[in-house]
Amino acid sequence: MKEKIKNLKYGLIILIVAVIVSIPLVWKNFDYYHDDGIQHIARSFLTMESLKNGESATVLSRLENGFGYSWDLFYGPLSSYSIAICGLIFNNIIVGYKLVLFLGLLFSGITMYYFVSKITDDKNVGLLGGILYMTMPYHLTDMYTRGSVGEFLSFIFIPLVFLGLYNLFNEEKDDWPLVIGAVRTYYNS
Repeated sequence: MKEKIKNLKYGLIILIVAVIVSIPLVWKNFDYYHDDGIQHIARSFLTMESLKNGESATVLSRLENGFGYSWDLFYGPLSSYSIAICGLIFNNIIVGYKLVLFLGLLFSGITMYYFVSKITDDKNVGLLGGILYMTMPYHLTDMYTRGSVGEFLSFIFIPLVFLGLYNLFNEEKDDWPLVIGAVRTYYNS
């Protein structure tokens, strides 16, 4: 019971840091049309519209004069589907975009916390690792400057790849982190 409370406390600290780092997302003058941001928003909007209309979201039929365009051939679908689903829930694609960025930041901190805690056997070091990972300059550049949502979301799965490799080399039976991390990182970016 004590261990669960301690894990909950560390999870709450990671959540607070994610909220603080994500404050610029709620500013009215937040520029989400920078670099790749506009392409991800357009792609996610069309994916959302396809899902609303019961069409296949694999080929976005409103592009290319009605002939359609399969954007998912070039970009992994995790970013567009997650933004589209959040956009459907809140009936606003921009809110969906910002929510996915926030959740990506939060989950990347959680997976790094889990990885570092496991290899060091110290939850305090894991917490430090999760916070440092969430606030890395490149991580924040992807989030706020480049608008590279696929690359940004892959930061969630990279610690899982390393955790899976750690488990493999230490002959532990948990191989799910390697499988999930490798597959999602490959299909996401």
